[in-house]
Amino acid sequence: MNISNIIDIVKSQLIQHLSLVFIGNIFGAGMGFLAVLIVSRELTVNDFGLFNMAISVILITSRLSSLGMDTTMIKFTSSYLVMKKKAEANYVFRTIFLARIIISSLIAAVLFSTADALSTKIFHQSNLTSLLKLAAFGGLIISILNNFKSVLHAYQLFRKSVILQLFVDFSKLCVVVLLTFYLKMSAFTAVAIFAFMPLLGITLGFQKTHYELFSEKKPIKNLFRQLFSYSKWMFISNICNLTLPYVGIFMISRTLGYEATGIYGLALNLAYIFPIVIYSLYSVLLPKVSRFREITEFKRYIKGSLKVSFGLGIFIIPFLFFSHSLIHFFFGPRYLGSVPVFNWFLLGYTVLIIITTIQVALHSINKPYIIAMVDIVSLLAMIFGCYILIPLLGVIAPAIIMFIINMSNLGFLSIYTFKQISSGVVTFQNVD
Repeated sequence: MNISNIIDIVKSQLIQHLSLVFIGNIFGAGMGFLAVLIVSRELTVNDFGLFNMAISVILITSRLSSLGMDTTMIKFTSSYLVMKKKAEANYVFRTIFLARIIISSLIAAVLFSTADALSTKIFHQSNLTSLLKLAAFGGLIISILNNFKSVLHAYQLFRKSVILQLFVDFSKLCVVVLLTFYLKMSAFTAVAIFAFMPLLGITLGFQKTHYELFSEKKPIKNLFRQLFSYSKWMFISNICNLTLPYVGIFMISRTLGYEATGIYGLALNLAYIFPIVIYSLYSVLLPKVSRFREITEFKRYIKGSLKVSFGLGIFIIPFLFFSHSLIHFFFGPRYLGSVPVFNWFLLGYTVLIIITTIQVALHSINKPYIIAMVDIVSLLAMIFGCYILIPLLGVIAPAIIMFIINMSNLGFLSIYTFKQISSGVVTFQNVD
């Protein structure tokens, strides 16, 4: 690849969008981290534990309530937009928006009504009841906010999406800082901030998408059946992806104890930037690739994405040699046991970035069930692999298993996708 080709890639709209979304997500994650850090210093260890449990419930319920509809909405809306059918695209947006509100509200109502039972019988923490009730509202609010962000991604309005996310994270951080000066922070107050501040984002999201929500719409025959047919596979995939990172922690805590869990948890958190990269890739690539209608476009995309991913992998490899020094400098010698775990995570997530670009192509040619099946097998392999290998290899086992799983998935998905595209017989979203 010569210098002119590299310059063309850097100047391309795709790279500009990807850089914008990635930088926005990094800044958003940074402000979120600062808000949590301030809260951790203001609360007792026990209250901070309750805060973390409630925040985890918010994130999990908001993710589950999507039922895979975020990916589905981007896929379907993009398919209509590329055919200049804006009325149909707006109808998809409104239908999924209403469905999202209903489903999220039902989940929030169930969580709110069962908060007392969950606190006392499941978590054995009666003080968690009020926090879970707040979490019920938080899950509903963030679910709706995520829907607005997906709409902006579908219309490739990435700048507005980044502004929306940064606005929410900055507002949350500001309120946390102000309350630490003028009001004694409690677990209830902290959870309330994280649960209700995204309402500001919903207001801004509604302002930026009200035209699509209320403009001309054209009903689509059997839309619900089409949406459910696609979303059910994305829901399964989301469940597997949501569960898989925590399998290692759970198995290590049961087998090796909490000290090993801390070592593994540190390495996992240090690798947090990779999920941000993967989310950014999905956000930018899916609406673009979903507009492809020619086999030659897919072939160019696959070849180009593999080149970029390979280059990214080469860029990441040097971090393997500096991880020891970095972990020792920031966390001290007691966490050096996490160095080999982190290095294996680096390799595993590098492969996962390449897989992500291939999965986007599979979404675009209507093969979501292939992705879901691969995710199910991956989750089962992680569970059985941890059960067998943790007693033999120790804390490093889950990271090695993840690398092996990702390498296997890369081989299978690459061969499958190339065969589908080379055959010349692919199915795009029906927009008749």
